Amino acid sequence: MGDYDMNSLHGENFYLSELSTNEDLLRTFSSVFENYGFDIKRYKTAFMKRRLDRRMRILEIKDYLEYAMILKKEKPEFDELFASLSINVTNFFRDPVVYDKLKLSIMPKILSGLGQHGKIRIWSAGCASGEEAYSLAIMFSHAIEKTNNFDIEIIANDINKKAIEFAQNGKYSKKSVDTLPKEIIANHFQKIVDSKNNVEYEVVPPTKNLVTFKACDILSSDLKNLDVIFCRNVLIYYEKEAQELIMTKFHHCLKESGYLVLGMDETMLGRRCEKLFNPTIARERIYQKITVSNNLK
Repeated sequence: MGDYDMNSLHGENFYLSELSTNEDLLRTFSSVFENYGFDIKRYKTAFMKRRLDRRMRILEIKDYLEYAMILKKEKPEFDELFASLSINVTNFFRDPVVYDKLKLSIMPKILSGLGQHGKIRIWSAGCASGEEAYSLAIMFSHAIEKTNNFDIEIIANDINKKAIEFAQNGKYSKKSVDTLPKEIIANHFQKIVDSKNNVEYEVVPPTKNLVTFKACDILSSDLKNLDVIFCRNVLIYYEKEAQELIMTKFHHCLKESGYLVLGMDETMLGRRCEKLFNPTIARERIYQKITVSNNLK
């Protein structure tokens, strides 16, 4: 990895490698992250420690201070660590009841609000390897298939560049796709068999072209006039204050009648941002934006 001046860290208020608390550990690495333009304090300390420990095991490093120096000097290793902060556990139509509620109760309201024609704009925030974004593309394209009056635009982002590249490629294993209904597979995927008889399924161009993937974090995304934001099973890894910032951002990004869909283990109860959204379908964590005028009353 190279030779480093371990003493140079102490001049930047770095702590010793034997750290007594997770908070000490995050303070130790905070200046490294700040050098690259990121705030490590947004993430929950236990989650961040697991990611640090994982990278250190891979590199066979046992000293946090040594690893902090490596991160400071070697940008590729920082990129590897930063990419690991992305949560890539996902699948097509994860928690199907959420999609059912959205299709039956929310989608008709969205289409009605657009009138006779218009564009449906959706953000898949923290999209991982793309299954959620393509699930939304499939669902909304089915909703408008009997009319040509509506367009669909889905923006999907993740901080993990490799995950975004995978999603853009749009090729998934047979195991990932096999659980989908046969008509969805037939209409939205094409089967690919290589020379070794390995089977993959690629999202077909009409569906793939509905989604634009971007490698960036949630807070740096600049989106407006959205009908729906999906941000599921992402916020649970952020500290409370960062969650509040993200929720406020979502409020600004949505149309006055827009909807926010969170993960089943995520809630707004007891938070400041609770005043920004109404729980339209609370059990499935589907919320509707409260307009600014109503919010200020």
